[in-house]
Amino acid sequence: MLIRSTSEDPVDAVLNYVTGRLKKLGLQPRLRGTKERPAIIAQFGHKGVALAGHLDTVPHGDGWKHEQGEVSSGWLFGRGSCDMKGGCTAMLLAAEKLVSANVPFALCFTTDEETTMNGAADSSKDPAMRSAPAILITEPSDFDIVVKEKGLLHFMLSTKGKAAHASMPALGDNAIAKMVSILSKLEDLQTIPSDPVTRMTLSVDTIRGGTRINVIPADCSAEVDVRYPLPLDPQGVIKLVSDRIGTGGYDLKILHQLDPVETDPASRPVTTLADVLVGKSKLTAVPYATEMVMFKRDNPRVMVCGPGEAAGCHIVDEKISLKEVEKGVAVFTEYCSRMSES
Repeated sequence: MLIRSTSEDPVDAVLNYVTGRLKKLGLQPRLRGTKERPAIIAQFGHKGVALAGHLDTVPHGDGWKHEQGEVSSGWLFGRGSCDMKGGCTAMLLAAEKLVSANVPFALCFTTDEETTMNGAADSSKDPAMRSAPAILITEPSDFDIVVKEKGLLHFMLSTKGKAAHASMPALGDNAIAKMVSILSKLEDLQTIPSDPVTRMTLSVDTIRGGTRINVIPADCSAEVDVRYPLPLDPQGVIKLVSDRIGTGGYDLKILHQLDPVETDPASRPVTTLADVLVGKSKLTAVPYATEMVMFKRDNPRVMVCGPGEAAGCHIVDEKISLKEVEKGVAVFTEYCSRMSES
């Protein structure tokens, strides 16, 4: 059965499927987040590890050579198979084993991770998440333990000009030319660092301006993505930008921001997970943001570890190894069991 669950699809089908699976285990799912993009929380017992994942995916895209849901040579192909239906499936299968073993746990499934993360922000306030001895986000990490993530800052630069006939540019004021001049001053910040995990990256990812080829453009805008490590903060990033482009001739609007986060690598939740993985994983940092930043606001004991590789996300012919999903079931079951023994 194929269920579409991109960020552009209605969520009812995937929500009904997951809540149905949870109810068959005797759990009573409750909804958090927004009405349009709710999150599901299901709890068994009290103060158990919370396993978290997201059910939404990015759009399918074009150029696929494999069918959605195709299984070949031990791999399952399909949009979201790696990011992150593999981890979510392992969560559901681990839940079956944990109920049978009478081990407490909680599950959290969100439906807006690829867009707003409002579901995780609201779910973080739920008693099951706040009291959990650990929150394990099962995003693909090749079973490495992610304890640090960079912050995110999205902002838009806008320039204004004056429209005129292109044959008489002196009568106009070219907004695109202004934007080109501004963006050229950010060239050093756009250099790709040798270590993008520990260094800031800045990327101009959209630019819009003009109406016709024979009209001097009166408006231009560019959207910029910045990923920054501690100890930088949004104000520090904006200062780096304004030091180069000055303070006049443009408007700057912050669109979205997420703080960088870090979990103590020597804490019991981290060391216990490392023991479960029997030295076959490493502690690591990543250059992107997950729902870790939202959950950490109410519970500092949060990390990322799951089946699949991050490089396999959001790509054509996305896939997940079925053996990795099976490993996820074993790891999550054992981790919840060990963390309940205290």
